[in-house]
Amino acid sequence: MKGLKRLCISLSIMGAVLLLAILPSNFAFAKEKKPTSDDAKNGVVQVNIVFTDEAEQKHILCGGSGFIVGDPEETEYVITCNHIVSPSDEMKVAAFEFYQIPMEEDTLSRTNYEVEVVLEGDVVVSAAVMNSSAELDLAVLKLSQPIYTREPLTILTSKNYSTDSLPYATTERVYALGYPDIINYDSAVQYFSDQQVVMTAGSIVNLLNLNGVQVIESDINIGPNNCGGPIVNEYGYVIGMNLLTKDGMYSCSLDSTKIAKVLDGLGVTYSKVNKNPEEKEEKPATVVTEPVETIPTYIFIIIGVGSVLIIGLIVALIVTKVSHRADKEEKPKKEKKKKNKVEAQPNDALAKYVSKQDSEEVRKLGSIQENGSDTTILSGNIGVNETTILDAKNPISEQLKIGTLLRLKTGEKIVINKAYFTIGKDNLHVDYCMKDNRTISRQHVIFKQAKEGLYIEDNNSTNGTWLNGKKLVFGRAELVRNGDLIRISNEEFEYQA
Repeated sequence: MKGLKRLCISLSIMGAVLLLAILPSNFAFAKEKKPTSDDAKNGVVQVNIVFTDEAEQKHILCGGSGFIVGDPEETEYVITCNHIVSPSDEMKVAAFEFYQIPMEEDTLSRTNYEVEVVLEGDVVVSAAVMNSSAELDLAVLKLSQPIYTREPLTILTSKNYSTDSLPYATTERVYALGYPDIINYDSAVQYFSDQQVVMTAGSIVNLLNLNGVQVIESDINIGPNNCGGPIVNEYGYVIGMNLLTKDGMYSCSLDSTKIAKVLDGLGVTYSKVNKNPEEKEEKPATVVTEPVETIPTYIFIIIGVGSVLIIGLIVALIVTKVSHRADKEEKPKKEKKKKNKVEAQPNDALAKYVSKQDSEEVRKLGSIQENGSDTTILSGNIGVNETTILDAKNPISEQLKIGTLLRLKTGEKIVINKAYFTIGKDNLHVDYCMKDNRTISRQHVIFKQAKEGLYIEDNNSTNGTWLNGKKLVFGRAELVRNGDLIRISNEEFEYQA
């Protein structure tokens, strides 16, 4: 009977596979969401140049727009205009006068100027100028740490930095991103949030080499408020950086080929593509032939469904017939077994006078075995087919529950139900996926069940793992006890045994 059940299941699976094979692929798979220009707002940041006076008070000298590239798990960088991070002496003098700071001959030269990138409000991340170009008006900044609430942007450029086959063309819709107003020492608002990023739409007018620099000309109005920010296409891919340069009535942006060449030359790791999401590889020309009449798809669907139904009906008839025959053969066996059982029963009166010796003989006939779980097996020479299995009250599923992690941020309870249990953000290779937290590594932490109890081990994560405030060393397992506090990157959990 078990063989017939397996056969039935196999045939059903074969029928389902056949049905899926003949269905059109567009019914089986949903299209992935394509990125949009609006997504690029989350990669735009404010870059400030600040200085500290003799009273240890920090002041903003000037600022502007920029955008993030790089890898949040390694190093992030900011692309911006060189003139933003290299203010003139005239601007420095004007700022000192505005803040009413006394000046001496060497005040400008001995003042320390720093680059900061705004995270939120006046919370900033320090940055260093990795490299810059006055000719391109381009600066590459290296952040002291990743900004986890922002998303690095993807650069769209040509293969081998060629300007002859650019993946964008004139008349295409483009968008310049920046902030609502200029950022200076005398600005009314000196800190903008990510919610205040402004996107201005326009079209590409020309792609040309202007004074030795490859630029994108557009009809977008670019000024001090959005220079240094990205110009993106409808998919949010960066095709250039906004400049203050004008060519007549048109604004200019530094072409992405120049940006990509500089980043690649510096060995920067970042996201780069050569085509848009919906573009497909060009297919070679094919010989046109007369159309061949094809069978409609619904015919194949009808055939497939009919085949599955027929196979199921045949299997059901076979199972019914064999089951009926098996019942007939089983009935005499049951009657015979019942008869033997009645004959083997002792007289009630005789059972009251079983001697101690007889009791010892009974114990020899059967022995009690425990199989290591909560199930007891009674076996021995009591009789054929008379082994008794006593099931315990606790279900097997509870034996697999090693412990529970209480996620304090959400109140979610994570059951550790394997002897080797992993947590991370790679949903293909972990037992619990934390894809809502970008600070978590792909396979961040491991829980191992041992004889002494449950152990925790950091899996060489980027942002670390802590047990009761103590940071775990990679490769060294620590015993976890009931009530212990575990921090995975910036998330806290309580272990409940």
